[in-house]
Amino acid sequence: MQKIKRYPLLILFTLFLFVTTVADMCANNRVFSEMENKYLTQKPAFSWSQLFKNQYTPKYETYINDQFVGRDWWITVKSVSESAFGKIKNNGIVYGSDHYLFEEYLTTDEDRIERNIGFLNEFVQTYGNQVPVTVSVIPSSYAILGDYLPTGLHNVDQRAYCEQIRSQIESEWLDLFPVMTQTAADAAAFNASREPNEEELLAYYRTDHHWTSYGAYRAYQAFAASRGKMPVELETLKPYLYYLPDFYGSYFSKCKLYSALPDTIAVYDLPVDSVTVGGEQKPTLHNTAQWGVRDKHAGLLWGNADVTVIKSRNNRTQEAGKTSRVLLFKDSFGNSFAPFLTYNYDEVYVVDLRSNLTPVSELMSQVEFDDVLILYNFLSFSSSADVARITY
Repeated sequence: MQKIKRYPLLILFTLFLFVTTVADMCANNRVFSEMENKYLTQKPAFSWSQLFKNQYTPKYETYINDQFVGRDWWITVKSVSESAFGKIKNNGIVYGSDHYLFEEYLTTDEDRIERNIGFLNEFVQTYGNQVPVTVSVIPSSYAILGDYLPTGLHNVDQRAYCEQIRSQIESEWLDLFPVMTQTAADAAAFNASREPNEEELLAYYRTDHHWTSYGAYRAYQAFAASRGKMPVELETLKPYLYYLPDFYGSYFSKCKLYSALPDTIAVYDLPVDSVTVGGEQKPTLHNTAQWGVRDKHAGLLWGNADVTVIKSRNNRTQEAGKTSRVLLFKDSFGNSFAPFLTYNYDEVYVVDLRSNLTPVSELMSQVEFDDVLILYNFLSFSSSADVARITY
């Protein structure tokens, strides 16, 4: 007994292993981690064949890692300790000033960019004679908010690649670099003089990769102007605006920075006659059930569905006997952008090629459009193989 007392750390460590093992055995498995915004691995079914093929053990290790008792607490402890040692990045996310988080994006897939340019040009060659097509690539936050980046971050030059895309695209091009740069500057000027009861304006979220609703609105303004249309004033939309606080986005889910400040999502619940998502009629413009969970952004326009159709009477230049339509090809950035288009078109068709089950050729043959906008974030455009579906 006296010999055992000589090794208190060993005793404590053994007790720790015993307690955590018992706690793990007693704790109920969680299905979803709100903190990490991901589904957790469930206990795999045991079979002797998988065990001998070394297929069961890796699955069980992943299960133990995901279901470890107190997982969220240990993640927070790791984040605090790393920050204490001066670490400025974690899991591909770098820490900027003013609580901004950014993607570490050191290389890009140039071959994928070239292929996707080719797919877009094939679409333009097929349909460009029957409807005007505009292409636009959205810069990521780090490409616009340079003043908030940590020193020494050498990310991909998105402006140079966007210029390359513009030079090869055979359609109209909407350059969003000056738009988003001015948006960020205007937001900073507003925040410097705003009243205490006024919500902060941002071009991009601090903890998420998306632009904000304000950033999306400013891009909508630019698109409407490029098509010779009058954009709706932001002041006109204020009666339909409400806020969702405590939003921790995709960047936070990756790095779990303990000192991260939550964002606030500005939701424009615009009046519409109908919203059809994947052929199913929805009661509201957005999925409000999503407001109560961490990934609130996924509720905007019911997420990334196959084909979404918005019909309204918002169009201020509606012509009697004519139904104007716009077709938007988009990634998740388009979910906050698309509703603004209802003020310039009677019907807004929104297609997410990642989920698309309806051939684009079928849609183009069945519906007559006045405009087509292909709108992608740079990271999506440079990595997605689903852009090819625009040629199907």
